[in-house]
Amino acid sequence: MGVGRFHLKGLQSWLVPLILCVMLWAFLYPTFTASAEEALPKNVLVLHSYQKGFEWTDEQSTGIEETLKGTGNVPLIYTEYMDWKRYPSQENLQQLYNRLKFKYQNSPIDAIITTDDAALSFALKYRQELLHDAPIIFSGVNERGVASIRDKHNLTGVIEQINSSQTIQMALHINPLIRKVYVVFDNSESGLSTGQMVMDQITSLHRGLEIIPMNRFSIEQIKQNVSSLSSDSIVLMTTYYSDSTGRIIEFDRFASELADSSSVPVYHLYDFGLNHGAFGGSLISGKIQGQTSASLALRILQGEHADELPIVTDGTKRNVFDYNELRHFDISVNKLPKGSEIINKPFSFYETYKTLVLSIIAAFAVLVTFIFILLFYVQLVKRMRSNLEKSNERFSLAAYGSDAVIWDVDMSTMIYYFSDSWYELLGYERDEINESHGGWRDIVHPEDAEQQEKARSQHLEGRSSYYYAEYRMRSKSGEYKWFQARGKVLRNAAGGYVRFAGSMIDVTDRKGYESKLQMSYQELESTYEELTALQDELLEQYNKVVENQELLQTSEEKYRYLAYNDILSGLPNRLSLSEELENFIEEHPDGQAALFFLDIDNFKYINDTMGHTLGDQLLVKAGERLLELSDGRCLHFRFGGDEFVILIKDIDGYSEVVFCAESLVQGFGEPFELNDSSVHISVSIGIARYPENGTSAGELLKNADIAMYKAKEEGKGTYVMYGEEMQRHFDERMIVEHHLRNAIANNELSLHYQPLVDIGSGDIWGFEALLRWNSPVLGFVSPLSFITIAEDCRLIVPIGEWVLRNACRFTKELHAQGYEGYRISVNISVIQLMLDDFTEMVLTILRETGLAPEYLELEITESIFMESFEAISSKLESLKQKGIGIALDDFGTGYSSLSYLKQLPITTLKIDKSFIDSIDAPNNMSLASSIVTIGHDMGLNVTAEGVETQDQLAFLERTNCDKIQGYFISRPIPEKEVVAWVAARTAG
Repeated sequence: MGVGRFHLKGLQSWLVPLILCVMLWAFLYPTFTASAEEALPKNVLVLHSYQKGFEWTDEQSTGIEETLKGTGNVPLIYTEYMDWKRYPSQENLQQLYNRLKFKYQNSPIDAIITTDDAALSFALKYRQELLHDAPIIFSGVNERGVASIRDKHNLTGVIEQINSSQTIQMALHINPLIRKVYVVFDNSESGLSTGQMVMDQITSLHRGLEIIPMNRFSIEQIKQNVSSLSSDSIVLMTTYYSDSTGRIIEFDRFASELADSSSVPVYHLYDFGLNHGAFGGSLISGKIQGQTSASLALRILQGEHADELPIVTDGTKRNVFDYNELRHFDISVNKLPKGSEIINKPFSFYETYKTLVLSIIAAFAVLVTFIFILLFYVQLVKRMRSNLEKSNERFSLAAYGSDAVIWDVDMSTMIYYFSDSWYELLGYERDEINESHGGWRDIVHPEDAEQQEKARSQHLEGRSSYYYAEYRMRSKSGEYKWFQARGKVLRNAAGGYVRFAGSMIDVTDRKGYESKLQMSYQELESTYEELTALQDELLEQYNKVVENQELLQTSEEKYRYLAYNDILSGLPNRLSLSEELENFIEEHPDGQAALFFLDIDNFKYINDTMGHTLGDQLLVKAGERLLELSDGRCLHFRFGGDEFVILIKDIDGYSEVVFCAESLVQGFGEPFELNDSSVHISVSIGIARYPENGTSAGELLKNADIAMYKAKEEGKGTYVMYGEEMQRHFDERMIVEHHLRNAIANNELSLHYQPLVDIGSGDIWGFEALLRWNSPVLGFVSPLSFITIAEDCRLIVPIGEWVLRNACRFTKELHAQGYEGYRISVNISVIQLMLDDFTEMVLTILRETGLAPEYLELEITESIFMESFEAISSKLESLKQKGIGIALDDFGTGYSSLSYLKQLPITTLKIDKSFIDSIDAPNNMSLASSIVTIGHDMGLNVTAEGVETQDQLAFLERTNCDKIQGYFISRPIPEKEVVAWVAARTAG
């Protein structure tokens, strides 16, 4: 029984603590687990639309990384670049898809930050499949782009608001006389939409400003126009990728050239135009957009839901101006709107470190004041100590007339006595705290009691000559007062204690001064240390200034080299050529020289089929080949793109120029080795001689360029000397091109329709759309003439789209009038086929007009396939799969083999008119019949063009040709007469 009770008590003794521990662990475990999970870093994917090194993308990336890395729990940042500006292709998207699928299949993504539209579209499409359905935070997307998003689930971001109104108002603030605004934008889809948006915003200001768009001009024309603008004008530049001729140019290069040419300030929309000629304005900042989107991402990582975060619409702009441009146009900083930011302002130590300098002066003034106050307190303490010593000397005479407390202890009875001053100081009544019998010890501060007793004991034991102690005593109000107590014990002859007496004085004020003095000493020491550190920092800043000056000098040398040399090839550039020509002409007015203008033939196709990287390598190799072919007298320049210029001074005569030209043509006949490929190219050379063909640098370059184009017209891979007849030909061509640019806007174009008839049934199969141009100035212009010019200047792109849209609309209207089943055949240029959005353009027109795909046939010439098979085959195959017919026009005049023909995604062969015209000859009759047989054997329909006689029709019926067209059926019919012609034929 006793043992059982003993064990039960033992069990109770450890069971209760065990239960408490278990309950405590159950309470704290979720907290520990949550803390551990919060400690794990989050994964953030940053997906950029464009390439690393593109200034806009780098600014956004800097803003994102600075903000994400500035938080306490820094997330893991994964960065991917789509490079969509340089490679906007489906192949690029597929490579990105494969890379992300492999890279992040085991890495959960907690947030996705996208920059610009392409990255946002990709993330929306694949985030559930590839990126764990993570929330998306976008930036660099305008209001229209965000409005087009269908599913905004788990999405937020920063809208890039394009608003030129504030920039225009700032410009008017600087120059109220402004009346004209020249808006620079290109003819790309984004360029046109941005340009129209900007012009609408300026119009909405109602300031009576005249708006002049510059998208119809080439680069040279733009620079020429802005070079002579009056002071009541400004230039506003948006984005710019290519000019009206389709020539592509880097934004920073064009911006710099535009600013150099302009006689008035050039305002911009984006801050990456700064340091590239931008005068200033209210500029959209990629870095601020990156910072804002990263801040939204941090809120999501901390637990907030993306759908609950509002989309940011403002706060991403900088009101900034370039000091160099202000000085260039002699505009004072005082004229700028209040709060404007200024960059590139010359270094001023006072302006740069104004706050620091004023802080140092203020700190020094405070320090001096503090030292005077400290000296005052030191002197005050000294005087207090002196007075205290004098007071002690006179204590015996003036004890009762002073504030000192007299105390006394009868050592035999241990009864204490305090003078009236003690009660006055502490506020007690006599015997209120039993002070006579030691109750005073109860009001001594606990921290001072031990020290007071120790001093008392030391004196009573004879270890000190007198008793001295400082301690605090609590007054009746609860406040502690400091007392300085002194005393001496009186002994009898035997050494026993008789009386212990002394005095106490209130030293509370003195203790306060000493405390303040101690704090002042500490603050003085801290201030001295700060001044020492500040001195070291100023010295370090000075050293950095010296170092930056050296770096600036190095940078100026580097920039001068970059200004006069081409980065890719290392050859001198256009600027260097202009100065070299001008110096030669000025120094050698009676000299002789020749200017060779070289252009690599078909370089665009090499770029499109082999890639821009190999294209760049080819340009480098071409520059090296020029140097190898040089005899040491030539000066070589890269003029731009695939164009090179050679200047030969002091030539001996015509024969020397011809010898050099033939050497260049033959030298470029040798293949170029690029990686594992051998590339064969040719060059077209235009030659202008000084002074016969020009006495200025601009005139020589223009005439050499004209001769080069003449060389291309003569078959490429040759050279042509400039002559006056070329100028006339070039002028005529420019006149045609000038009027052709306004042909669509002025409704000068029209379509004629030539019927195609099914031989078997005699029914109308459909029509071929043929373009006609009736210029009010030039009259009727032959398509053989103006279509070639349209292709050279890329006007064929808008013209071809106009033809396709109107032909599809016309066919749909025929169906609506009861002529169902008629088809339309439309010719397509290689320039159109090479566009990335060609397939989408065709399908969009079909959707807009409502025409079913099976009623449309696209005609492609055989030479187009042979030149760019790989680039266009996939596009046509995709259209063929949609039900659109693909006809190979002019078959038999090219050079494709039958094995190659099998690979073409076509549905129809069209026999060229030249074979039909000469079928009376046995050989030609056999050849035409063979073409029909070949087409049928390959499962294709065969159409004969140019049928004009009954005999030709009879022959084609015997060969089982499927369809015919030609004057025997009808000439091309104007659109307004087609319905009547069809009705008459049906009735007949």
